[in-house]
Formats: sequence, structure tokens, C-alpha cells
Amino acid sequence: MKKANLTFIFTIILLAFMSCTNSSQKETSSLCDCVEAGEVASRISASLFDRVPTQEAKDSLDKALADRDRICFPFQHMLAHELQEKAIEAECESLQISTDQ
Repeated sequence: MKKANLTFIFTIILLAFMSCTNSSQKETSSLCDCVEAGEVASRISASLFDRVPTQEAKDSLDKALADRDRICFPFQHMLAHELQEKAIEAECESLQISTDQ
């Protein structure tokens, strides 16, 4: 094979490997983002119990819930053990996993 062909093939393999690596890092960070988005939605929801809800507050909660649902979508149908593996990989500060039953 010519050197140019080998270089091209090596480049394709390297790009494919980098793509796989980046996608798993994005998935890991997305779990942290999901946890944080859930916390934001929970804080806004809890604050509505302490005051008279306004349209602005309702809009804020609706946006927070939509953001949470969009960010957390990839994790909605994972089995518990898959989600636990992702959580361990993610190392989110805000995510605490307890395996006690």
C-alpha cells in the first residue's frame, strides 16, 4: 500500500476513536447536567409553595421542567444498574448514590 493510503486509513481510525471517546464524555457530563437541571426545577417548584404564584414564576417553572426533560431524555429508559454505572462514571458533586436497600 502507498504511504498516502495508510495515512488516510490511520486518520479515519483515529477520528472514529476520538468520536467514540467524545460521545461517552458528553453522555457522562449530560448525567451531571440532568441532576443539576432536576435540582433547579425542584427549587423553583418548592419556592412556589412559599408565595403567591405569578405568571412569571409559572413560566420559569415551565422552562425549568422543559429543560430538565430535554437534558434527562437519554436517561429516562435506562435500567437501574445502567443508570448507577453512568452515575459512578459521572462523578457529579450533586449526585449521591446509595446502594443500601
